[in-house]
Amino acid sequence: MHDPRAGELARRGVTAPVEYADGDDASAFAQMLGGLIEANVTSRPEKRRDFDRLRARVGIFVTDIGEGVTLDFGDGHLVVRNGLQPARDVTIRADADTVMQLSNVRIGFAGMPNYLDATGRQVAGRMLKGQLRIQGLVGNLTTLNQVTRVFSVAE
Repeated sequence: MHDPRAGELARRGVTAPVEYADGDDASAFAQMLGGLIEANVTSRPEKRRDFDRLRARVGIFVTDIGEGVTLDFGDGHLVVRNGLQPARDVTIRADADTVMQLSNVRIGFAGMPNYLDATGRQVAGRMLKGQLRIQGLVGNLTTLNQVTRVFSVAE
């Protein structure tokens, strides 16, 4: 059986889609996010398409553990870095439960995150209460939607 992505991988030199800038010193949170994204993009072609088009630096800061990571997306590759690096396009700040809940937001019509089902309403409610803050939202809505699609594990 022929894998239609085989040529893509050969052109790229068969590199993993995710790498950790801090190597073995990558935080557990960085490894968890990177692993989640890698599993999504290697198993779901629609997520791989978004991943390949995504060019952005996204920070995620988990308020209850005081830890952040920076996700550098570009050219079908992601570099995960410990800490919030400068020059981010978007920064998401929330507690661990809310960050994980973001991965459960379903993708709906036209590839848009669905904020009308129960999970989506909970996420939207946390934003309204200030428990989820997104810096850089204005002007980067398309980027945020792409990141949400790549990050979401919901069917």
